[in-house]
Amino acid sequence: MTEIIQYDYSKLKTDIAILPEKMLEAADEEISQACDNMVGYAKIFVRVDTGSLRDSIRKERGGIGENWRRWRVRAGGYIINPKTKQFVNYAGIVESRYPFMAPAFDMIRADLTALIKRRVVEAIKNE
Repeated sequence: MTEIIQYDYSKLKTDIAILPEKMLEAADEEISQACDNMVGYAKIFVRVDTGSLRDSIRKERGGIGENWRRWRVRAGGYIINPKTKQFVNYAGIVESRYPFMAPAFDMIRADLTALIKRRVVEAIKNE
């Protein structure tokens, strides 16, 4: 006796259509976590005088349209130099002399691709 297996192909089509979105969501979650880790490393590596620069290190989400998933790790902001009355990127100046963001990125870069791949595969398997 032959057993007939029926499959709902419309469900398969729907599942396949949402697969890229599930993969993007999984990658986004892993990148977000990696940015949190980078913030922590940067706060360890930054030189501290008053603590303002260290306290300003943060993760931000940004972008318009398709870029809404973009994550950034930022520090400081533009401040006014009291002598020149010009805006100055203080974090950039410190980074150029005493790197703290670059070493923080180096700490997460090595494993990031593998972690994203693992998370995406998990998302697909759980579907």
